[in-house]
Amino acid sequence: MSQELWKSYFETGLESAKAGLVETSVDYFEWAAKIKPDNPEIYYNLGVSYMTLGKMNDAIDSFTKSINLDGDNSDAFANRAICHAYIDSELNCDQDIKIAVSKGAIESGIREAVRVIKDKRKKEKKKKN
Repeated sequence: MSQELWKSYFETGLESAKAGLVETSVDYFEWAAKIKPDNPEIYYNLGVSYMTLGKMNDAIDSFTKSINLDGDNSDAFANRAICHAYIDSELNCDQDIKIAVSKGAIESGIREAVRVIKDKRKKEKKKKN
């Protein structure tokens, strides 16, 4: 039963994310992770959802859990690098970019995403001031 339940939660989380219901997807991914805490795909998608919501520290935690379970996921490293860039953690960002590239990610794509996120962050800081 729990095998089917976690998968149902996970798939509903994916469908919710695709439909733009990101907060709902977080709930489903968290429920799936409670049942199946050794699944890196659940944590990866949870990280993407948190990232979409701008909850970068939560996203970093989720990507880290995914990486700890599957250290070959270049996308998890790349997305974590983008989150680190957003919170101005340059050293961690650069380390994750290097690892992502060593695992097959395209460096120019990650660097462009990091540039875009840094620009977005600067604009947000200007609005606050």
